[in-house]
Amino acid sequence: MEKDCIFCKIVKGEAPATIWYEDENIIAFDSIKPIAETHILVVPKKHIESFMELDNNDVLVFLAKAAQQIIKSKKLEDAYRLVFNGGKFQTVSHLHWHLLGGEFVGGKQALDQT
Repeated sequence: MEKDCIFCKIVKGEAPATIWYEDENIIAFDSIKPIAETHILVVPKKHIESFMELDNNDVLVFLAKAAQQIIKSKKLEDAYRLVFNGGKFQTVSHLHWHLLGGEFVGGKQALDQT
């Protein structure tokens, strides 16, 4: 856990979030800057800086299983996106997937801002 990481603070219950999924490895919550009707961040509880720092394939399996459960529970099977951002496109230095569903706020150009 990184002390200044907002996602780590959410994991520890030190920052508020609307949580859609949680287990021992993953937490998923609403984005505070949604670009779609559904915009949920799927986050490993272990602090991993970015996709390029993954060293354990289990994390991807945990993320995928959590995303599948959320997609089913939100009835998004017919139209969703899962997005990893990296480098200058990653605004929080804690690995996370953006689960997007429904209409995009501001059109599809909003995807560039995820």
